[in-house]
Amino acid sequence: MILWGFLGFVGLAMLAGGVAVLYPRWSGSDEILFTLMLTGLYALGGMLVVTFGKRMRVTQKLCLLGLMLSLSFFIFAIWFEQALQWKWENRVWVSGAVSLTIAGGLAHRLFIWPIKSSSLSGAWFKWAAIVFAVTTTGFILYGFLSEGFGYWGRGYIRLIWVNLILVTGTTIATGAIALFGPQPGDDEPGLLATSIPIVVTCPRCQSQVDAQSNRETRCSNCRLKVRVEVEEPRCGCGYLLYGLASNQCPECGEPVPDADRWNADSTVLG
Repeated sequence: MILWGFLGFVGLAMLAGGVAVLYPRWSGSDEILFTLMLTGLYALGGMLVVTFGKRMRVTQKLCLLGLMLSLSFFIFAIWFEQALQWKWENRVWVSGAVSLTIAGGLAHRLFIWPIKSSSLSGAWFKWAAIVFAVTTTGFILYGFLSEGFGYWGRGYIRLIWVNLILVTGTTIATGAIALFGPQPGDDEPGLLATSIPIVVTCPRCQSQVDAQSNRETRCSNCRLKVRVEVEEPRCGCGYLLYGLASNQCPECGEPVPDADRWNADSTVLG
């Protein structure tokens, strides 16, 4: 329901943008157009936050709260700009900008924190992106709270732009290394090539499904597609335990639990 609501606002923003482009002399209220377009942009951001923040519920909720507060302040400033004195108008814009800055910092954390990389360079880029994001957020917040909205010095603006470039570069590098870099176990066959019979419970209708490992199967009752992948066990250090007869990992020396021991007399894990 939340995603459909976000999509609805995005659609309204697209409609408002089309009206503004096709009918530049439209006699309607500019406040309505700006409100619809701004709401659509925030709805798009909310969709991204909901998508990337499934595993970080607290950060996700705080980010959505910051977005809603920021949108509320900006819409209030758009509609009551004429009625507000300059001092209060600036405070409203600053409040919206501060809320948006905090939401942006939290959104960056939602994206960068779950990324895992097996290489040292990926880990360094990730922590660099986090540090630069925190410092950039701090600089922007300090600028809004101390100087107000739109009254920063040229040197301070350049400092923020440098930090934004560093955040963008390290974030892109972190994502690229995680996607295209070497993955744990790429050089080792981790997935069992053989297919073994498996009995599972359908998560949709709770019926019994007679499936084959590493192959797609459909539930005979509700036709839900089911796929169960069986992998070789690994030690905590990542060493593949395929065919290991010893009860100790040869890589790190840690004892191997009986449940993860390879049964050489069988084609399945013992």
